[in-house]
Amino acid sequence: MKTRYWLLLILIAFAAGYFIGKATTSNGEIVKQVKGETVYGSLNPDFLTVKKEFKGDIKFLPYIFWKSDTIRVSETEYISTIPDTAKIIEDFITKREYQFNVFNNEQGVLDISQSIQYNRLQSFRYTYTPINTEKIIREKQLFTPFLSASYNTFGIAGVGGGFFIKNTGVEYNYLYQPFDNQSGHMVGIKFKF
Repeated sequence: MKTRYWLLLILIAFAAGYFIGKATTSNGEIVKQVKGETVYGSLNPDFLTVKKEFKGDIKFLPYIFWKSDTIRVSETEYISTIPDTAKIIEDFITKREYQFNVFNNEQGVLDISQSIQYNRLQSFRYTYTPINTEKIIREKQLFTPFLSASYNTFGIAGVGGGFFIKNTGVEYNYLYQPFDNQSGHMVGIKFKF
């Protein structure tokens, strides 16, 4: 009867240790910025719709598209500026490629690349790399349970267990000496370094 009582007590202690060992405590939060998969894309300029068009006036041409011409009337010379048609045509047929970064911040990186020729958008390409924020909550067990078994030179066998709270542990062992049919108990404290 006495042995059953102690075995039941040990079983209850182990069950309690198991459930206490499942208890966890938060040990901090780690926030990481992780680059996502880069998305590449382009737009077909033929499908773009022009919202508004404004007709310009030749007098508002930039200075580089004007050329000076000297006109002589009688004995007087006049300097006149006229549009440089060759420069305007050269500028019109020149293909220009632009690359620029729209943003590079905590949301990600967006780069644009486009080409313009004949006063029209010829191509529009982009790459977008999102940056995702990941939060990792590290949880640490509040209690760390353990089991133990022992046998010593006095012929005493022991089974038991206990738990650690941080670096300090409490242990219980049920001791049994089979030769004399005697039993006993041991309680101990352990320290982790």
